[in-house]
Amino acid sequence: MPHILNRRGEEISPLQGLFYRTLHLLESGIKPVFVFDGQAPALKQPVLARRAEAAAARRGASDPGTAETQWRRLREDCKTLLGYLGVPCVQAPSEAEATCAALAKSGLVWATATEDMDALAFGSPRLLRHLRVTGSGEVEEISLPHVLQRLDMTPEQFVDLCILLGCDYCGKVRGLGPKKALRLLRQHGSIEQLLQHLDPQKHPLPEHWDLAGARRLFLQPTVADVAQVTLEWRDPEPEALVQFLAHEKHMSEVRVRRRLDRWLETQRQEAEEQPEAPACERQPLLGEFFPASKRGHPREGPCTRSSTKRQKEMLAEEP
Repeated sequence: MPHILNRRGEEISPLQGLFYRTLHLLESGIKPVFVFDGQAPALKQPVLARRAEAAAARRGASDPGTAETQWRRLREDCKTLLGYLGVPCVQAPSEAEATCAALAKSGLVWATATEDMDALAFGSPRLLRHLRVTGSGEVEEISLPHVLQRLDMTPEQFVDLCILLGCDYCGKVRGLGPKKALRLLRQHGSIEQLLQHLDPQKHPLPEHWDLAGARRLFLQPTVADVAQVTLEWRDPEPEALVQFLAHEKHMSEVRVRRRLDRWLETQRQEAEEQPEAPACERQPLLGEFFPASKRGHPREGPCTRSSTKRQKEMLAEEP
């Protein structure tokens, strides 16, 4: 994402991108639910520290702590923006993808939309990738039940496969690529059994490799209590949104109003032209909004694609 600064030198590209992307989804008849990360697990801290250092270097921050402060401020700004648009947000207690998966498994949302494949390891029944505002790329839909069927694996074995290949909670086992790891897991059934047949000289384990901890984070993650989650799409607050984006965040008021007016006009036209839909009316297909991935014969591997083109109206997204 290119860095866009306002007249005060503050980066507004993430906020501006969220504004345009959310309006595009709403205009397409999709009801997004945004899920925000909470406290990261301790096993993820080494990865986060490296990312913070890289982010600080990119943004010219004096230290990673400054970058973290900026990120927290941005997160609150995103929640404010979505609130003025009337779009629901969910604050995850820990990993956002884990709560997205819980929402999808409960039926509160139809799919998880993220580029992070960990959503499948957390158990999301359906994952959407490449859900972009612009460009001609296809939306990729991955069905977890289909993946497990094609791989001939249980959910627990799939998590083991993800751990073997490396995840945010532990490093990968050296010398094990996707094909070899898949073959050995199928043959031996679990990481413990597999390790008994590996040469430790050729395939040394990473330092501080916490297999039990990584498994627990995937299979028993800390998530929002879905029974307490209420999803409500409210009427937008256009003037409050303009005040926030244009006067507080110093985005171009002309551009904000122009884009907002276009969306509101679309809403008015749809309300006037579309009669009340009968209960049996067909839901629009995802492919009518975005090109759907078409793969008739999914390849065998950990990232097997689904060619399904059904569409419901609610998506859980990680910003």
